[in-house]
Amino acid sequence: MLRTTRLALGLLAVLAAAGEARAQFGYGYYPGGYGGSGWGGWDSTVGGDVARGLGTYNLGAGVYNEDSAVANSINADTLMRWNQYWYNSQQQANRAERLRMARRERRDAQSGEYLLDQLRKNPSPNDIASGSALGVVLDDISDPRIHSSALRQANQKIPAKVVRNLPFVHASDPVTISLGALTAEDGWPLALRGKDLADERKAYNTAVKKALEQDREGDLTPETIQSVKDSLGRLRAKYQANPPTDAAARTEADNYIRTLVGMTRQLNRPDVEKILAELDTRKDTTLGHLLSFMHTFNLRFGPARTEAQREAYESLYPVMTAYRDKVTKALQSEAPDNANARAQRNDHPTDFFTKMKMNELEGTPPPPRPDAPANDRNRDNDK
Repeated sequence: MLRTTRLALGLLAVLAAAGEARAQFGYGYYPGGYGGSGWGGWDSTVGGDVARGLGTYNLGAGVYNEDSAVANSINADTLMRWNQYWYNSQQQANRAERLRMARRERRDAQSGEYLLDQLRKNPSPNDIASGSALGVVLDDISDPRIHSSALRQANQKIPAKVVRNLPFVHASDPVTISLGALTAEDGWPLALRGKDLADERKAYNTAVKKALEQDREGDLTPETIQSVKDSLGRLRAKYQANPPTDAAARTEADNYIRTLVGMTRQLNRPDVEKILAELDTRKDTTLGHLLSFMHTFNLRFGPARTEAQREAYESLYPVMTAYRDKVTKALQSEAPDNANARAQRNDHPTDFFTKMKMNELEGTPPPPRPDAPANDRNRDNDK
């Protein structure tokens, strides 16, 4: 879904090495990309997988400390489980959209799977122009069973002009679906189910429900996103004013609120134009860089509305399908029971956000260290 919220950009590329992840932020402070990121080399993981949808976690200026809690708390296994969760959420959003398409066309529910088969195997020119066919190929390539090293091997050249003409949209659907599931009646921790928080819970649930409904119809408005944030802020403030005395209950509630803050933050659409503008200085890029860019900022293919956009899709589609057919061959041999179990798995996102600091989740600069020299404190405040 298209978003207009302006954000200073920073790339969180998580590198798993020796079981640990390292965070690197890119755009903003370092225009060329920090740590080798950018169109010259979007970083993906070494020992784990690509962290999808994490480009929203920038710190304004884009400068971040490598020994931050984000880097130190996210190991390769957590990263892979996050990717599986995100992939499953996107598949759930896709199924819901195909069902709505079938209903609009007055067809039965089975038609949704027929549409998927058509988009995957025999798309029409309109299917390609709408972005739907490319979206299916993107999902096939994004299957967590495909190791992220495959992205580094996707070195097929793509003219920079083609990428500049792609109509990207922000995929907020998995976020609103996840928030809806998290805030179901039995989803709240016991410490947050009390009568003292009843009004705040209701207000937050109402805001999330409106976001879900709006997402189904098209774009989330800035007002709707702000309503979700504001209602969560009130819930969080009320809880923090009178937290539970039981340590275990408080830890569970704290981690849950961190998750809500982290997931809500992902409703924002980064201003990807700043990153795409770098392509103006390049002749071409690679398919791997394009896919990593889309994963990082949780982008999808939107409908082509101009002739240049349609031509870009027609140029990109055969490149993506050829790569998809190459890397998914091994997946076809997986036993059906294993494939179904993986598809139904839906890890809870709480573990991913547990050790992230609140300023990291909110995208605000960390407070200056009290023992830091004066010039360091000033520099921290400038970030």
